[in-house]
Amino acid sequence: MKLVVIPGLNGNDQFCIEFLEQLSIDTQFIPLPEGCPQDHKTIANKIAPQLPQEPFILLVESFAGSIAPYLAANSEIPLKGIIFFVSLLAPPNKLLLDVPKLLTAKSVFKLPLAEKQLAARYLNNDASPEQVKHVRKVIEDIPHPVLQQRAQALKQLDAFPGQPDIPVAYVEASNDKVLNQRAKDSIAQLYPGARKYPMEGSHFLLYTKPHESAALVEKIYRTLIGQEQA
Repeated sequence: MKLVVIPGLNGNDQFCIEFLEQLSIDTQFIPLPEGCPQDHKTIANKIAPQLPQEPFILLVESFAGSIAPYLAANSEIPLKGIIFFVSLLAPPNKLLLDVPKLLTAKSVFKLPLAEKQLAARYLNNDASPEQVKHVRKVIEDIPHPVLQQRAQALKQLDAFPGQPDIPVAYVEASNDKVLNQRAKDSIAQLYPGARKYPMEGSHFLLYTKPHESAALVEKIYRTLIGQEQA
């Protein structure tokens, strides 16, 4: 059964190339579309035609988590399980989401100590200086209107459609400074039977700990497949 991976806020594979290379599972990566409104329902509708026609497991990272309920609610999509990876179904820190309204990413990173703050607070000092610079560049490369729309979409997360009875798991980073507790708890609220997998590290686990992330995802994948077959 194929694993479909949809990335977080940056929308591309720049934070998960090594993670994808480590997977032994048949995997399809789908980037986030940019030429459409950036609310999660619209993105889900754009992604749906790209999904496999045979049963698959979905992995959604961070921002993409709130796409999953719309895909799961579509009875024509053969989705058999979801892995939420450092993800959310409720708004995180709204002050953080207001930043793109006021400043571009490039302006933010020109502020004193911005890169050190990124390394220490948001990457938990797990990243090398080169990795920190790469994260900065990837964030700066997100088109500002797209970043603004995605931040706004996160602020407006509300009710989701009714969900099918499928196995769900979520990976929660031990030192995630991007997601607040409400965001972390939101997956279990929509999916009460979801199994939680704690992992040591920051919100950027797929990037800073690709080997460990791949090993955990393969373990979860096998568990979900087993649940589905049972």
